[in-house]
Amino acid sequence: MSTPPRRPALVALILVMGVGPFATDTYIAALPELQSTLETSATVAQLTLTAFIVGLAAGQLLIGPLSDSFGRRRLLLGCAVLFAALSAVCGLSPTGGVLVAARLLQGFVAGGGVALGRAVVTDTYRGDRAAATFGAISSVTFFGPVIAPAIGGAILAHGTWRTVFAALTVLGGLMALAVALGVTETLPPERRHPAGLRALGVRMADLARDGGFMRHVALQCLAGAGFFTYIGGSSFVLRSVYDLSPTQYTIIFASNAAGMAAFSLMFRALVVRAGAVRLRAVGITVSTLGAAGLPVVAVIGPETVPLAVPWALLCTVVAGMGFSIPATTALAQEAGRRAAGTASALQGGLTFLTAALVTPLTGVFGHDTLTPMAIAMSGFFAAAFLLMLVVSRDRRTDALETIHAHS
Repeated sequence: MSTPPRRPALVALILVMGVGPFATDTYIAALPELQSTLETSATVAQLTLTAFIVGLAAGQLLIGPLSDSFGRRRLLLGCAVLFAALSAVCGLSPTGGVLVAARLLQGFVAGGGVALGRAVVTDTYRGDRAAATFGAISSVTFFGPVIAPAIGGAILAHGTWRTVFAALTVLGGLMALAVALGVTETLPPERRHPAGLRALGVRMADLARDGGFMRHVALQCLAGAGFFTYIGGSSFVLRSVYDLSPTQYTIIFASNAAGMAAFSLMFRALVVRAGAVRLRAVGITVSTLGAAGLPVVAVIGPETVPLAVPWALLCTVVAGMGFSIPATTALAQEAGRRAAGTASALQGGLTFLTAALVTPLTGVFGHDTLTPMAIAMSGFFAAAFLLMLVVSRDRRTDALETIHAHS
């Protein structure tokens, strides 16, 4: 019987799994400035965000399954080193096209780190203990959107969007150091799967046919679509409709992220008693109710409805994600434990691929009004809520809820 792998340093997992949101939110308030500096369109500026999200999806889909065959640690360290290098390339980009390409590759290695981090947790924890660990990581990484805009705002006050990427280069170096010192190999050779495209296709097909796994992925995709519509559109919409300064928008974005982090802290405290299934239901319900109010605000109009109302609704939407993200992550990984890297790839990759498709919606349909973003967000969360009601009738879900952690 093989020796159980040493549990990884939490700080290393926080860095590799939290770098994606941090690399997005640090410069999101600078998108209008980036557009002006590179003399490009709002759509291209938004594509720098979309490209990163596409990269996150692709990196998870490709690197996660590789780790089932070759192990986690070396791939994780390589992703961290490349993230630092590509962040430097982003900061030196002379045109919008070059920046979009660099962001795509930066997202690819960041996505690989996210998928590998989830797989490492699955290798070393089980059941509710794994859910609590995902909650602990989320409770810290969700503060990334709180801290990142503040850091980005401070950098923009004394530098430019290029300086933001210089800071991300330093972060990548710290991430590589944390992985080198704090993560040992968690997948021993005897537990690895055969390498090659055919074996990978067999593992992916096996999970894709597994309704118990895919229902969690579908829920995550729908809720993620609503969430990333907000991420991609709120900077342009709120600043345009309510004439906000970058600093004012940063305050709104950070406060909403703080609500998500607070809910994630509660998730960590409650999951062992309440179960991930129930807490996910609460989270999706809260987000759906918040999103449902946005079309009403859009119809009434900003000249009548003060900023505090859509701010509160958006905060409600984002806070609910503090329950639903770690819960769905834990449930999907538990259902796909037999190939943890491939399961991580599918759930994360498909979620971010969906996000990449919806992020440009407000740029395409207009950001001078709240209506496109409001309709998209409320529609996606309503679909997630309805799917949740359907799958909750499946008694197989209860089996996942009652799994307990093993030491």
